Amino acid sequence: MKTITTIDSIASNPSLANDLNSEQAMDMLVLLASIQPVLSAVAYSGKVENESAGDRLLKVGEVACRLNCESDWVYRNTDKLPFTRRLSSSQLRFSEKGLEKYIKNLPQ
Repeated sequence: MKTITTIDSIASNPSLANDLNSEQAMDMLVLLASIQPVLSAVAYSGKVENESAGDRLLKVGEVACRLNCESDWVYRNTDKLPFTRRLSSSQLRFSEKGLEKYIKNLPQ
């Protein structure tokens, strides 16, 4: 009896993808592409679960303006800023409520 190769099994052992024919591989790619936006939305919403509704996502320039700094500084410190939200590898945004909280807690 032949074992069916699933997305889960390929995730656990990527070499199993070699057992697929091109049609099976394409079917899996289509399936993954169709659920990726849904999973991204769920994953992103988990990052801001403690923030109340109505939170805006700001661009780098808006954050730099509110922090009275250069955009370069914001980019360099993105990983250290607790209000950073990565929408994708190329989309960077910042929680407005998180920024307000950050500013409120800055030493004076």
